[in-house]
Amino acid sequence: MSLRTPAPSAGFSMLELVVALGVAAVAMTLAATSWQGHVAQQRLRYATAQVASDLREAQERAKADRVAYTVTFTASSSSYAIARSGGGFTENARLPDGVTVQASAVVTFTPFGRPDAAHTIVVQNAQGSGTVAVNATGGITYQEP
Repeated sequence: MSLRTPAPSAGFSMLELVVALGVAAVAMTLAATSWQGHVAQQRLRYATAQVASDLREAQERAKADRVAYTVTFTASSSSYAIARSGGGFTENARLPDGVTVQASAVVTFTPFGRPDAAHTIVVQNAQGSGTVAVNATGGITYQEP
């Protein structure tokens, strides 16, 4: 007569399965949080470049049409307007989700593309802020977060 040892069980125990699922859930939560922060950062970068581009567009339109153009920003809003003085052209632009303008501002470009004054436009979200500067001679620069 021979003694047999019990065959090893195949698979995982319930405790091992619960621990593995718990570790996976924690890893996925950390990844999702990191991804949301990355997306918000990219939206802020895009918004900063978008505002600079739209200001340049208004400036170029003013020079091309020989008519003043105005870009109007409203505090805590994600939308702004680009308009031709005297009518004929209005564009309502919108910033990416979650991005707003910090303070109200009105930037007017003369028919020669010069701004009425130096302006600083700050766009912001939970990840920080970006800055677009229009200097007194018409130069437009931006600083991403």
